[in-house]
Amino acid sequence: MPVFEAPSFIYAAAGLAVLAAALLPRLLMRAPISMPMVFLGAGVLAFSLIETLPTPDPVAHGDFTTHLAEVCVIISLMGAGLALDRRVGRKRWATTWRLLGIAMPLCILGLMLLGLWVLGLGIAAALLVAAALAPTDPVLASEVQVGEPSESEEDLGGEDEVRFGLTSEAGLNDGLAFPFVYLAIAISLVGAAPGAWFPEWIALDVAWRLGIGCLFGFGMGKLLGRLFFSARIETVRLANHSEGFVALAATFLTYGLT
Repeated sequence: MPVFEAPSFIYAAAGLAVLAAALLPRLLMRAPISMPMVFLGAGVLAFSLIETLPTPDPVAHGDFTTHLAEVCVIISLMGAGLALDRRVGRKRWATTWRLLGIAMPLCILGLMLLGLWVLGLGIAAALLVAAALAPTDPVLASEVQVGEPSESEEDLGGEDEVRFGLTSEAGLNDGLAFPFVYLAIAISLVGAAPGAWFPEWIALDVAWRLGIGCLFGFGMGKLLGRLFFSARIETVRLANHSEGFVALAATFLTYGLT
């Protein structure tokens, strides 16, 4: 019986995953399944058949699972953002603002009430489930999002409004949902009385976290945009080459500094 060496198996699996990521989008273009479904199935199959792999228990490997999930989410969100080429504006992004400011809070409220009345959860647990389920998933939304940014100015803003709304909302809604996650945690710790959680929640989790996130995100986006696209030295304009590395650099640098 052959013995699998861990480093060799990891290299082979990584190479196969990268190759699949390059080929599958075209192969699955007309299929009723998505890439996340394929990779999830491959993971289930691998951990079921190869006994030497560690058990994929998210509780036993909590730190690793948390950071891996963070990486997946921020790359998905950055991918959604980079697909957009419509300038930000109140009227231009009207669909997005309505989805974020009206539809998502109503979904959170409705899901919380279902959790309270149908599932019999406490208010903190119901709110946590609602905050996790209400936002549009950026990975799933990628299947129906807008295409790559247009090369010509005439094409800017010409994408389908529904696809644009789903893409832009999926890239922003996690930031708006997190205050409700923190609110659920605060209620579970101090109780449901507003006086016990409201001052700290509104000042720290809403005003400070959202404010500093938007400020640093906008600032880093402008700075990296100038560096990648408008640098006076042409060889420094990284957008002309190595697009994948540029996207990863912008993602990790902005997230880490913020």
